[in-house]
Amino acid sequence: MQAPISVIIPARNEGDTIAQVVATMQDLPCVAEVVVIDNGSTDATAALATGAGARVIAEARPGMGNAVRSGVAAAAHDWVMKVDADLGRFETAFFARMAEARAPGVGLVKGVWNDPHDPMPMTRLLVGPALRVMFPGLGDLRAPNTGIYLFDRSRIAHDRLTWNYAVDIDVMLRIHAAGAEVEEVDIGRIVHDSRDPGHYSRMAEEIFAFLLSRQPLGLLREVVVFADSDAQAARHATGLMAASLIAGARVTACLGQDGPHLEALKGFPTFDEVALGEAGHLVPHANAASLCIVAPGDGPARAQAEALAARVSLPVDMREMPGRAPDWTPDIAVDAGEGDGLRRAVLARLDPGGVPPLREMFRQVALRCP
Repeated sequence: MQAPISVIIPARNEGDTIAQVVATMQDLPCVAEVVVIDNGSTDATAALATGAGARVIAEARPGMGNAVRSGVAAAAHDWVMKVDADLGRFETAFFARMAEARAPGVGLVKGVWNDPHDPMPMTRLLVGPALRVMFPGLGDLRAPNTGIYLFDRSRIAHDRLTWNYAVDIDVMLRIHAAGAEVEEVDIGRIVHDSRDPGHYSRMAEEIFAFLLSRQPLGLLREVVVFADSDAQAARHATGLMAASLIAGARVTACLGQDGPHLEALKGFPTFDEVALGEAGHLVPHANAASLCIVAPGDGPARAQAEALAARVSLPVDMREMPGRAPDWTPDIAVDAGEGDGLRRAVLARLDPGGVPPLREMFRQVALRCP
């Protein structure tokens, strides 16, 4: 038996269609609840949704992403289907295909639809070409920015989703960066309310800016930190790990000695912690494009790090933590970005009253060719 589904419907002044959309989604046998996120409506959207049987929550902050984030957090089930509130005619049976497409390893199912009045310029001219260049593993999708999809929220840090119209793409990139598969299914013909050109221009600007912001974050760079203890990893690599996790990348800490110092990272679904002795079983996830390996200058942790670098076929960027040797000099400085708050909190617990450095410092390791 497949897991139940929570449907979330972000809505702002969608009184003409919301009751029909709610009623139609409730007819799906796989749907356990329908949640409407009233995103500052000035019409009767909330009352009509409630009357149709939905659970309505309010999100006063403007932005599609804010509404989606609130809806995902409020959902009772991990499998969440996001549906547009302005749908006209659509067939319930086709939506069931998304639920049926769930399988082991699949984290997101995109609904591919046809609207005779929508030539999909955003997909053809912006999102499709950008993905083929920046995230080629997603370059063959027919409808990468569709707003109708089903995903497993337990795989991603959904509370970190972007606030604006790029949220649907953000969900997709995070699922991909977590190592899960993205599937597509045909959900038939759907008619949306017509929008003015200015609406689509603003949407294109937000999506374009979002895609540009993702490129330097290395979403498909998997980070593996080897350390003799969790305190060593926390002291020298928390910023790197936190920044990667917030962006959606996968991070693994391989520790010779466990402890409480990495607790702040354990709430991220893409973070994993393993014993140093188990590091020989590590395998990069299926969508990883490269590895960033961090290790001390010597000892068992360094040996395990070099062993991983030698056995993988991906490009490897290997970095050495600060060491005790008097001649240790760094050549890489890492700004933690959005992860700096976590980094400072961890360092404050490690060294109460100390002044944290501005950046984390590493030394590049030249890997031996086989």
